[in-house]
Amino acid sequence: MRYDISEVLKAWEYDRLNNIRKIKGKDGKEKIQIRLPLGIEQFEVDGRPDGKRPYGKESLLEYYRTKVEVHKKKKRTDEGFGLTINDCSRLYEEGLLYYYRYVLFFQLKDYERVARDTQRNIEYFDFVKKYAVDKEDKVALEQYRPYIIRMNAMGKGLAQLERKEYEQAWKKMAEGIKAIESLPDMENATFTYEKGRSLGILRGMVKEILRKKPPSEKDKLQKKLQEAIEQENYERAAQLRDIIQKLERTGRASYEKRNRNK
Repeated sequence: MRYDISEVLKAWEYDRLNNIRKIKGKDGKEKIQIRLPLGIEQFEVDGRPDGKRPYGKESLLEYYRTKVEVHKKKKRTDEGFGLTINDCSRLYEEGLLYYYRYVLFFQLKDYERVARDTQRNIEYFDFVKKYAVDKEDKVALEQYRPYIIRMNAMGKGLAQLERKEYEQAWKKMAEGIKAIESLPDMENATFTYEKGRSLGILRGMVKEILRKKPPSEKDKLQKKLQEAIEQENYERAAQLRDIIQKLERTGRASYEKRNRNK
């Protein structure tokens, strides 16, 4: 049966500045809708954006990962497994769905899901690079890698920033900068542009976070230490230096404990 959606469109007039919303579907699950000039698109917020389950899997990527595991069991190695041009094309179309969705998540300031979907597509990039049979398919996605690393770092960093975790926020951005800087150069205009642009954006965000970051207990103590030295109050300076060193030891011990528990 075919339906005329004119009434639905009239109920939500197109406004390019206010054209994205979250709704609850009939299944009780959250959805994202975007109003376009001539219609409405709807995305699932979890799983594959279009809600499909290809071959009973959450995504085509998961389906092909399963095929790799089956191949490994038979051959005891993943050597010999390959993605055809058609396989890569299907994965590319699926990757675009996640791209469209994480751009919407970013506009909605749902940064946790931005980080999740960009991480998923980074893994998709890696998978195609490793298993594509055609040489062009192996490198086709690499021109976009600086951009997706940047979006992943921003998703992680801005999620931390919303929780006022300034230290973790700028560190996530800095990790993104390091990852982009370490990418091997490509003779590709898109790659060159995205690498320079992404580094500029992330460095600017790190600088802004550090500027706005409230001083930590250590920062305050170091300022007092500097003042004590300038006033030649060396006894007070020694006390402050001991407190700072104790804080640093506690911080290192806490960091090592977290790493052991991972």
